[in-house]
Amino acid sequence: MGRVLPRFLFCLLAAGFWGRLPAAAQAASQSEEVDPKTTTRVTLGSTSGTPGTSVVVPIYFTPAEGSEVGRLQLQINFVSANLKFDKLETGIAAELGNVDLDSEIQEEKNDQDVPVSTLTVNASFLTPEPPAKGIPQGLLGYITFRISETGRPATISLRTQAEANELKTNQPVAELRSFDATVEVLAPGTQPAVACFLFSH
Repeated sequence: MGRVLPRFLFCLLAAGFWGRLPAAAQAASQSEEVDPKTTTRVTLGSTSGTPGTSVVVPIYFTPAEGSEVGRLQLQINFVSANLKFDKLETGIAAELGNVDLDSEIQEEKNDQDVPVSTLTVNASFLTPEPPAKGIPQGLLGYITFRISETGRPATISLRTQAEANELKTNQPVAELRSFDATVEVLAPGTQPAVACFLFSH
């Protein structure tokens, strides 16, 4: 973990991730009439990969101005015939804020007999004494998915739902929005638009 995180952050910076993600979130917020000053947001980053490879989806958290969030739950629903959850790892914001992350995966089939999965990500504080600050803004964590070796070119939607509680009152956060993402499965032999040398070695 200690070596993987710096490599991952280097890849994100090299790809211009930090410049694009807030802009994408802002564009989504504007199109859906979300006020960033009053609305707490959870944003997933879209990605792409070829069959048989792993892809990383970051979770970016932005609390509203003056908001202190003590607990966050994010549910991610996706068709899992060719995409499988591998692991959840802690991001730099969670590490610096002493936030505990855990995950749970539930697999089933929908009405069309297609495999679907629901990944639940929980962010909270497990310390006996409540912290002075809530979950900090930034990269909360990142999810690794594995694309099936037999996967065909397709765009897989990661649909999200979120709920959160205030740190001091434990009351639900009223103005909370989560933003979906996609995993694009590229044709075999096709490289993603951005490749990271360090993360593949």
